[in-house]
Amino acid sequence: MDKELLEYLENVTEQEQEILKSDRPVLSYFTKDGSSAVVDSDVVMKPMTMIDIMKQPRFVSLPEHTHNYIELVYMCSGSTTHMINGTTEITITEDDLLFLPQGTSHSVSSAGFRDIAIRFVILPEFLQYPLSMLREDTVLRRFIQNAAEKKPSECDFLQFHIHDMPEAKNLLENMIRLLLHRRRNSRQVLQATMGVLLLALSERTYMITVGSPSSYEQQVVLEALNYIETNYKTATLAKFCESCHQPDYYISRLMKKYSPYTFSQYLQKRRLLQAAHLLTETKEPVENIITDVGYENSSHFHKLFRKTYSMTPKQYRRKYSQTDWPMFDSPHART
Repeated sequence: MDKELLEYLENVTEQEQEILKSDRPVLSYFTKDGSSAVVDSDVVMKPMTMIDIMKQPRFVSLPEHTHNYIELVYMCSGSTTHMINGTTEITITEDDLLFLPQGTSHSVSSAGFRDIAIRFVILPEFLQYPLSMLREDTVLRRFIQNAAEKKPSECDFLQFHIHDMPEAKNLLENMIRLLLHRRRNSRQVLQATMGVLLLALSERTYMITVGSPSSYEQQVVLEALNYIETNYKTATLAKFCESCHQPDYYISRLMKKYSPYTFSQYLQKRRLLQAAHLLTETKEPVENIITDVGYENSSHFHKLFRKTYSMTPKQYRRKYSQTDWPMFDSPHART
C-alpha cells in the first residue's frame, strides 16, 4: 500500500481512543441497540450512501456479530484472525480480501498498531452495476449475484489472496481515497471501480479460498485451476487426478458444476493467454512460444489462436506489442 496512505490509516482514531477509555461494549458503537449483535448500516454508513468504509478498531477484539450489509475486508498491513459462524478460523494477512455476505456471523481477534484492516460497507443495490460487468459463471459471480439480490449465499465467505495483483491493490487504494474524500459523482466512480476490481478478481478464481458447507468440492475445483495456472505447459487431467487421488469423471463433474470451463477448456484458455502475453512482452520467436506454452503441434496452435483472437500470432504481435523489438518469424532468427 502507498506509504503516505498507510501512515494516515495508522493514526489512532477518536473512536479507537474512546473505545479504549470507555467501559461500553465494543459492538455498541456499531449497532442501533446497545445489546444487539447486528452491526447496522444506518449506524456505520454516512446518510444517502450505498458504500462506505470504516477502519477496524484495533487493540480490542470484536465479539461475535452479524451485519445487515455485505462486508469486504481489505488487510492493508499486518494480520487479523476471524472466526466464521463459530466453526471456521481464518487468518487474513496483508493484501488479503475477505468477502462476507449479509448475515454471516464472525468475530475478530484483537489487532495491533500495524494491523490495519479497512472494511467496505456495501448495500446490495450498489452491486447491481458491478454485477453487470461479470459475464462468466464463476464462484465470485454467484456470490455477488446472491448478495445483490439478497438471496442466501452458497458460501459463508470468500477469501482472496492478491499479493501479486498490483492492479487490484491499486483499485482498492483508489476506492479508499475516494471514500475518505468524497467528491461529486463519487458513487458512479466507485461502482465502476468496484466492477473493474471484480473483473480482475474473476480472472484469478484459483486464488480464492471458499468457505461453505460444500467447500470441499469447490476447493477441489480451485485446486485444479491453480494446478493449471502453475503447470500449464505440462498439465493434464490425468496427472491432476492422480495427485488428488480422484477419478477423472469426478473431477470433470465438479469442473462442470463450479466452473464455466471444463478442465481442457481452461487449460487451453491459460496457454493461449500466456502465448498472447509472450507475443507482446517478449521478442521470442513464435515457434518458441508455441513450445513454451505446451503445444507440440504448431498448426493446431495457430488454428486455436486464430479462432480465439481472430488474427494470426504475427498479426496479434504487430497490433498489440508495446516494444520496438523486431518481429521474429522463425526460431532461426534468434541471436
